[in-house]
Amino acid sequence: MQKITPRQIVLLGVTYVINITMVNMPGQVINTAHQHAYLSYILAAAVVLAMLFFLTRSSMRFPGQDLFQSLASRFPFIGKGIVALYLLFFFMILVRDIRIMADFTNVVLLPITPILIISLCITATVIYIARGGARTLLGITELYGPTMIVVVILMPIIVLRDFDFGWIKPLFFVQWKGVAEGGWLSISYIGQMIILPFIFSSKDFKYKYGLYAMLISLGILTILILMTILLLGVHVAGRMMYPSYELVRQLRITDFLDRFDLFVVALWYPAVLLNMAISLYIVCYGLKSVIPSVSGKMMAAPVGLFAYSCAFWFYQNSIELFQFNREWTVIALFFIVVLPLLIFAIHRPAKA
Repeated sequence: MQKITPRQIVLLGVTYVINITMVNMPGQVINTAHQHAYLSYILAAAVVLAMLFFLTRSSMRFPGQDLFQSLASRFPFIGKGIVALYLLFFFMILVRDIRIMADFTNVVLLPITPILIISLCITATVIYIARGGARTLLGITELYGPTMIVVVILMPIIVLRDFDFGWIKPLFFVQWKGVAEGGWLSISYIGQMIILPFIFSSKDFKYKYGLYAMLISLGILTILILMTILLLGVHVAGRMMYPSYELVRQLRITDFLDRFDLFVVALWYPAVLLNMAISLYIVCYGLKSVIPSVSGKMMAAPVGLFAYSCAFWFYQNSIELFQFNREWTVIALFFIVVLPLLIFAIHRPAKA
C-alpha cells in the first residue's frame, strides 16, 4: 500500500462505519432505546475503542507490517488461521451489505427493476472499484467522505423549524435496558472500525486516528438519529425499515428544491458502493497475506460474484436480514472482542 496520510485513514474509518449503519440501524435502535437511541451508539463505540486500543498495541510488534502481514508471518498456522477467520467475517459483511443495498434500491428507488439485476449491477461496480486497489479506494474516500460530513452537518439547519422537541422527552429518564439492547444491535456495525490496524501498518496508523474516526462517526450517527426522532417521532421511526431515507425526504429548500432527497441520495449511494468495495478489498488483500502467490486484483471478480450469490443464498428477503441482526451480534463479538484480546495476548510488543 502506498504512503498514506492521517486524513485518509480517518476518512476511511468514518466511511466504513457510517454509510451502512445510517440506513440499516436507526429503526431497530430507536425501537429499543426510544429517545435515547444515541446512547446505544456511544455504548457500542466505547467497547470498540477499547478493542481498537489492544489491536493497535499488537500491531506495534512489527512496525513495518500491518496485522494481516505480521500474524501470517510470525505464526504460520495460528496466525494464518486468525487471518482466515477475519476474511470470513468481512466477507459476511460484504454479503450482508450487497443484500441490504439491493433491497433498498428495489424498494425505494427502482421498484420495477428485478432485484437480481440491481444486485448484479451493484456487485459489478464494487468489483471494478476494488480492482483499482488502495489508491482508488483512498481517492474516492477523500472525495465523498468530506462531502457526506458537510451534508449531514447542514441537514439540521435546513429542517430546524420542523423539529418537535417533545419527542425526546423525558430527557433524563433513561431506560438503560433498551439502551443496552440498542448497543447490542449496533456494535457489529460500529465494530467494523477494527479493520484499520489490519490494513495499515503501525508506522501509518496511530490509535488517535481511530479515535478521531470514531468520534466523527458518532457525531454523524448521533445527528442523524436525533433528527429522525425529532422529525418522525419515536413510535413512527421505530417501526420503519428505512427511517433515515424518510428523514431525507423531509428536506426541502424552497419550492425549487422540493426533492432535495435526490441530491442527498446521489451523494450517499456512491459512498455505499465504496463501503462494499472496502470490504471486498479487505478480503482480497487478506487472501494475498495468507497465500502470497494469489493476486488480490485477480481475486476481486470471483470473490465479488461469490458474495453476490451468497447474498441471495443466505437471506431470503430483507426482513430476514433485519431479524438476523440480533444473532449476527453474537458472531461479530467473537471478532470484535474475543479475537482482539487473543491477538494482544500472543502478539503484544515485547517488554524492553
